[in-house]
Amino acid sequence: MNATSQTQIRETILHVLGDIAPNANVQAINPDISFHDQIELDSIDFLRLMMSLEKEMNVTIFDFDYPKLSTLKGCERYLSERLAATA
Repeated sequence: MNATSQTQIRETILHVLGDIAPNANVQAINPDISFHDQIELDSIDFLRLMMSLEKEMNVTIFDFDYPKLSTLKGCERYLSERLAATA
């Protein structure tokens, strides 16, 4: 899996997020506002999100990078960079 499109990355993030926060309307998420502020994702849920994204996208997400992934846009940017680096 080398050239993963932005659309595929976004769909994967939203799918995983929907599994973790089933009551959230993930399609209505503002890409610039933190998940915590929009769907009340607590720290345990956020950790589950990071681990699930690692598994789904087959990348390593370093814990010191977690703040970069607090928004949908941040997740997309980070995962794009990580996937490009491993391609």
